[in-house]
Amino acid sequence: MAIKMEKKELSIILPVLNCLNYTKGFLRTIKTGRRYGLILINNGSTDGTADYFSRLGSRPDVFVKNSDKNPGIFVKNFDKNIGVAAAWNYGIKAAYRIFNSDYFFIANNDILLSPVAIDNLIALFSNPSIVLSSGDDVSGRVVAPDDVLTFLAPSREKLKPHPDFSCFMLCKKAIARIGFFDENFYPAYFEDNDYHYRIKLAGLRAVKTNRAPYFHFGSRTIRENEDIREVSNAGYLANRDYYAKKWGGLPGKEKYKTPFGK
Repeated sequence: MAIKMEKKELSIILPVLNCLNYTKGFLRTIKTGRRYGLILINNGSTDGTADYFSRLGSRPDVFVKNSDKNPGIFVKNFDKNIGVAAAWNYGIKAAYRIFNSDYFFIANNDILLSPVAIDNLIALFSNPSIVLSSGDDVSGRVVAPDDVLTFLAPSREKLKPHPDFSCFMLCKKAIARIGFFDENFYPAYFEDNDYHYRIKLAGLRAVKTNRAPYFHFGSRTIRENEDIREVSNAGYLANRDYYAKKWGGLPGKEKYKTPFGK
């Protein structure tokens, strides 16, 4: 029988590959006034993440201290790294299937969230042209990582057309109009550029707001895992070539309006 929980307006999707301590740090900063479900995706971790996620999955009240909206928790433990794009797609599809969500918040595990970040990202979808919103990394503007928990978001919002895919939100319209991420980009790199370009081609917008602060430790998965770093470096080159073939040029220099100029 398919898993089905009560509707959650928002799904928080967290794909991870090791770095369990950072994962725990991220989870403790979740704060939102929306009813939300939590989708935890383990991409073949070897550091105890699978056991930790499984324990969380059996405790649906574990995050109630962070929100008055008690979440449901869905856990998927893969035995290998399926890649960034595939993990994001899996999370979005699970959000539809399990929680029937309207919004999909996807984040790296090496970030800490301001208490207002999630809800301010959702607020941007009141503008029908915006289908992707991202937060603002303030790691260079605070003394210590936990300072983001009390960081005051500017009262005057400024939007930039350069989203940050380490902390971003999609609405249903994005999936309906743009589709899912291209899983040919493996294991990582350029899947975000590809999606952003497709948004532009559809006449829609992806933006970064200064009113959704977060702290990004930065590339912890690659820096702390040598074998993963080697695979990612090789993937970077292959994905760069694939992007150039798909769009007739690298990001910012695309020539095609349809994939591979067809």
